[in-house]
Amino acid sequence: MKRLFLFGLTAALTACGGGGDDSASDAKMSLAFSDAPVDAAKRVCIAVSQVSIHPISGAETAWSSKSFLDASQDDGCTPPGESIPLNADSSPRFVYIDLLKYQGSASRNLLAGQTVSAGEYSQMRLTVLDGRAVTNQFDDGTPYSYVQQDDDTIKPLEVPSSQLKLDAFTITAGGTSNFTTEFDLRQALVLPGHEAYYKLKPRGVRLVNNTQVATLKGRVEGSLCAGALADQAAVYLYAPRSDDAYPDMADTDNGFYASAPVVSDGAGGYRYELGFVELGNYDVALVCNATEDDPAVAGDPLDLERALKAQTVTATTTLNLE
Repeated sequence: MKRLFLFGLTAALTACGGGGDDSASDAKMSLAFSDAPVDAAKRVCIAVSQVSIHPISGAETAWSSKSFLDASQDDGCTPPGESIPLNADSSPRFVYIDLLKYQGSASRNLLAGQTVSAGEYSQMRLTVLDGRAVTNQFDDGTPYSYVQQDDDTIKPLEVPSSQLKLDAFTITAGGTSNFTTEFDLRQALVLPGHEAYYKLKPRGVRLVNNTQVATLKGRVEGSLCAGALADQAAVYLYAPRSDDAYPDMADTDNGFYASAPVVSDGAGGYRYELGFVELGNYDVALVCNATEDDPAVAGDPLDLERALKAQTVTATTTLNLE
């Protein structure tokens, strides 16, 4: 059953960060990682071995783990008694990022102040080691890239072709361009029917310029969704619509942008937070049955309790669903 009340809200988001040293003669680039959490997982550990950027014209620029910040930081992903293998130059073969540690507006920096050529770039590629390969496993059998489920079961994590390919971007001259790779794991992380391993797909992974993003957050009234909010409901963000036919996560061509779960605020209430949202106009909806929305199957029926339109949201605005 669809319970939908339109309040007239389209969120026009404004900037919340970024920038750089405008006096610098060289263009520079920094890169961080952030995430919107996924259901039923304790850890989502990706083993990142390389980042490369590809200009419209000219040669690519690539960085190995030797250039990564906090290369020794493993986010708690390394199994007890094991250690990350080393390259010939004694740098770690990869750097661990547990995506579940950096939710909402939190992020982890990976590259900082790297000198690059200013201009238009067609793609950024993140090399993530495929956890299914025997050569990408620790001696105890733990995959390098893996998902630890709520029941502590560890399953390998596959990235198609071992590369996440992100869309075009621009690096400006005379300063530092700060980017964040934002993962919406509820959309990007898929467990196929065989349930032998997870897949991390580029769908639901966005590269955003930090000077052009905002954080959207607020309180959710506890009586909504018949009081069944925690572990079931989520807030969905959409491109503005003229009707109330809001799509599910898998129907990305129909305006779905990102999502965030509704969680307890620790004081008897509920809240949500969407970080690193690109500036623009959006519709915001409360979905009561979000855990039933399969990211691999289009057309799942959504139980929408609220859909908000036509309101301007600044960097400091809190949008409550009541």
